[in-house]
Amino acid sequence: MSDPTTGLRLMVSDELLDEIALRAARKVAEQIAQAQHNTYEGYLPPAAAAHYLGVSRQRIYQLTSARILQPDGRDGRTPLYTRKTLDHYVRDCASKVR
Repeated sequence: MSDPTTGLRLMVSDELLDEIALRAARKVAEQIAQAQHNTYEGYLPPAAAAHYLGVSRQRIYQLTSARILQPDGRDGRTPLYTRKTLDHYVRDCASKVR
């Protein structure tokens, strides 16, 4: 049995390999971020809800624990929120500041 790579030599510069690796890493990061936001089809888990509101994930848990922010559903123990609920929370906060 012969080696299929016999006689095949491919020279790729380190710079080109670095660029390929960088582009691949960016693409994977984009796909992971997209998958995290699409996992619950319209529902946001605490990390995504925190990102949406510009607060920490811990703050989302605090608001939920204090029953200030009510989850729209759960995936096991993970609370899930809709953007509508999060927008409503922001409007309520803004109306109390006035």
